[in-house]
Amino acid sequence: MAAENYKAKNLDNSSEKQQNISLKKILPPTPATGDVSNSTVGLLDRNTNSKQAQAYSAFFLEYSLISEYLLLQKQFLSGVYVIPSAGSPLKWFGVIFIRQGLYQGGVFRFTLYVPDNYPDCECPILVFDPPVFNPLINIETGELDVKRAFPKWRRNVNHLWQVIQYAKRIFFKIESELPVNAEAAELYVKDLELYKVKAAESISACNERLYEKPNTDDPHALHFTPWDSSVHEDFRKKLFAYKKSKMVLRILRMGFHGCSLEVYRYFPKLLHD
Repeated sequence: MAAENYKAKNLDNSSEKQQNISLKKILPPTPATGDVSNSTVGLLDRNTNSKQAQAYSAFFLEYSLISEYLLLQKQFLSGVYVIPSAGSPLKWFGVIFIRQGLYQGGVFRFTLYVPDNYPDCECPILVFDPPVFNPLINIETGELDVKRAFPKWRRNVNHLWQVIQYAKRIFFKIESELPVNAEAAELYVKDLELYKVKAAESISACNERLYEKPNTDDPHALHFTPWDSSVHEDFRKKLFAYKKSKMVLRILRMGFHGCSLEVYRYFPKLLHD
């Protein structure tokens, strides 16, 4: 019996020694601030906070881009149509219709690429497809020199609608200094007539490719088709009817106070057309 008790005590002592040895291997020589349980909880909290920060960052990015798109709508940029990609809010498809000037008749499609760390980012990238003959557009890649107008992207100061407005403005105000297309800049300065010829050729090339299927399967990519009265005429009538109703409603809200004589003349026509 004594022998059995002795063996049991020895086993207990040996197990305690093994536990002490194993703990010495695990625990650092100098304890960390706070107990082990607090350190573990802190580590778990940091991991949780990191995941929450990532989720919040993605939410904030999407919210920022929605706000940017609403700002774009409020600008009423004539001749410009833009729609976000169905696959990513960081890509916007757009088209610019030019109604006057050297590029009159041009229909220029573009894609706006927004950095994934927006708005704390470098400048967005805007690419025309196909490239357009212009001093500020790379004739090989179609990329617009956005940094010319926005050397450093400033949060809460610069907005995506300003980039799109700039993309439209370059077709009316030709800038030849520090170009990305040296040939276009030189022709504009030295031989304006030849520049007009090149611009017209570029317009024709873009318009010829207008009906081509986009090189992406994104359902929001802009795809143009020739006019088909059986398909488009009904939509055209609805569009003009909606525009007319909006104008009538605006006049009724004004109550005719302060309206010019032309408004009085035009109002009956709106009601009866």
